[in-house]
Amino acid sequence: MSVVVLVLFFAVVAAVAGAMVAMFVKDKPFYGAMGLCVLLGPGTVLAFLYVALA
Repeated sequence: MSVVVLVLFFAVVAAVAGAMVAMFVKDKPFYGAMGLCVLLGPGTVLAFLYVALA
């Protein structure tokens, strides 16, 4: 189970890094915003759920 989570984590980090590179190369700010949302979104949602349920 932990190996699967680790692989998914590295896949998300690679996708975000690719989006950031594409943002700079193609001069498309949307790619960077999308990458940041993918990176920060799930953690923020889980933090709010934890605070609401705790």
